[in-house]
Amino acid sequence: AATSTRTSAPRTRSMTRHAALIGLLVVGMAHASLGMRTKAASKTVMSKQVGIKRRDAFLAALPILAMRPLATLAVADYLPPGEETQEFKSLDQRATEFKRKQLAYKKNWEELTDKFVAARNDDEAMASLKAFQSAFFEQGKGNLPEGVSRDAFLRTVRRKQRDLEAKDQWQKPVRMRFLDLKTAIDESRRPKGMSEGAPVMG
Repeated sequence: AATSTRTSAPRTRSMTRHAALIGLLVVGMAHASLGMRTKAASKTVMSKQVGIKRRDAFLAALPILAMRPLATLAVADYLPPGEETQEFKSLDQRATEFKRKQLAYKKNWEELTDKFVAARNDDEAMASLKAFQSAFFEQGKGNLPEGVSRDAFLRTVRRKQRDLEAKDQWQKPVRMRFLDLKTAIDESRRPKGMSEGAPVMG
């Protein structure tokens, strides 16, 4: 009897281990099935949300669209064929118009720079600086044209300043007009929330 008891004990423990393994396997299969159902449900929800996400992505990309060449500004680049709603077309038109104005602003700025460099006296330099200010606030809305570097522009002005100073020009009215323009440009390049005197972006 004692021998029979000792023999059955290992068999009982083995059966218990097998039962536990089978239980774990069943639980694992249940989790896997649940995971598959969850993924399927998630795909259904995502498919319903994809239209909203595309619209949000397009709205967020509007400033970037304005920086692309005009030839590539097409809603079809961002939306599948047949999904170009009137709202998207309107946004694309606005981006194209913004780009067109930026190109005109930059062209005007370059022409003004050429005139300024050719200035022979304070009167001509003053006229150019006033024109720069008008373009900066009216066309640029307080910003330099896209692709125009603050530092490069200031270097151009400084070179002209030295040229006119050698001719006893660049008197106080011109200096003050230039400082007003430089201050406005610096303010536009300074990160928001930074106090006056903080570094500006070139």
